[in-house]
Amino acid sequence: MGLLKEFLTIDAERRSAHQSLRQETLHRRLRIEELSQEARRKRDEISVLDEELARLTSDMIRLEQDILDLEQRRDEYEHEAISRKAESLVRALESEAEGAQRFADEFRRLRASYTATRDRLLSMSDTSRLLESFHQLEKFLSDTGHPIPEAARAALQKERADLLVKIGPLVQPAPIPDSICRTTIVYSAIDGRGARALAAIGLPPPAASPASHDVLSLLMLGAYASSVERLGNVAPVPTPVAGGSLFSFVPVSSQPAESAFELCLALDEGLRKAATSLQIRIETANLFIEPEIAEAVFLAP
Repeated sequence: MGLLKEFLTIDAERRSAHQSLRQETLHRRLRIEELSQEARRKRDEISVLDEELARLTSDMIRLEQDILDLEQRRDEYEHEAISRKAESLVRALESEAEGAQRFADEFRRLRASYTATRDRLLSMSDTSRLLESFHQLEKFLSDTGHPIPEAARAALQKERADLLVKIGPLVQPAPIPDSICRTTIVYSAIDGRGARALAAIGLPPPAASPASHDVLSLLMLGAYASSVERLGNVAPVPTPVAGGSLFSFVPVSSQPAESAFELCLALDEGLRKAATSLQIRIETANLFIEPEIAEAVFLAP
């Protein structure tokens, strides 16, 4: 009897344990199902995130390519802009050089005719007499101490005018062109290891031994002399470039920009002084240009 009771107790415990295990198994299965669903949901979310990441990556690649294209277009535009400005500068200098050459041709023609007429008059036998008569008339007409009747003054002035027609080049200043010689001084400064100060004028370099009627060489000699006076031994000798002459040197005691400005002022002053001595009219303009343009026009190999 006791054994049967023990068996029944063991059987009841076994059934209770089985029931508990079944419940635990069901709970575990439900939990596994929940985790599986959660995993599938996470996988779906990860898949969506992967797709979004792929889209964002594609957009980033496209944007980076757009940025590279824009930078390339910007570089090309800047290069093209520098090229256009350089070509415009060369054309402007060449145009000024042509205008200056026309002015010089007119100056040379007037001076040659003036000199030929003077030589012809000086070779005539009665030139001395005519000159003496002219100077006497000038002295007489300018003498305020002895009043001259109007009729006599008019006759003397007519005689003076007739003498001017005959010997004008001997007593009048040399003729000059009616036009104005216009030129621009462009200057710039290049920093860095190859630091330079430079300026260019739309006039040709001076001849080694310019003639008295070579107005462009005389103007350039005046500009060079002024640069030597202001800058000293570092003053550059002009060299021919497209459309004009270039003054370029390595600054020693100052910044390139300051040296370039000093050079520009010296050249401008020299041109004006030379024009004054030649009794011609000149107009100058000073223009600063970007170093990139200066390198492209004046220092390119």
